[in-house]
Amino acid sequence: MEYPLLPKQMPQLIKAVWRKNHYVTMGIFFLLGVAGTAALVWFDQFKGIFSWFVIAYFVILGLIFALVMALIPYRYTFHRYEITTEDIAFQKGFIFRSITYVPLNRIQHVETEQGPFLRQENLMEIVIHTAATSHHLAGLDMQEAMALRQQIIELVKAAKEDV
Repeated sequence: MEYPLLPKQMPQLIKAVWRKNHYVTMGIFFLLGVAGTAALVWFDQFKGIFSWFVIAYFVILGLIFALVMALIPYRYTFHRYEITTEDIAFQKGFIFRSITYVPLNRIQHVETEQGPFLRQENLMEIVIHTAATSHHLAGLDMQEAMALRQQIIELVKAAKEDV
């Protein structure tokens, strides 16, 4: 069975943001591994089973890094959204895929956010809040994000008037 894909896809620049986020995350774990190794060497415990744990840690870290970097194009394929007059649909997941539908009359407010990596690529994130949770739509072009935010607000107003 072919999995349905929503029509709107993120800009290609989101891949660069995902890569940068992954570099930072893996850099932190690498530095933690180096600090742990330095502590073991300092206390003269870098021998026997501890040395094997350190080697295994760095090998696993390298494998995870390579796997996640290789899966970024595949992840991009399934990161989509759609806005209709009744709801907003978010599609995510590259191994375990899901589509979440948020009815417009359940939306409480809409925010825009921009972290340093999104700012470097001139991208923006829209956060849609409901009473239960929030839904993130990251990696939109700045002009598209502002227009989309305004469109969502107008659709929410129209949906709340109908109720």
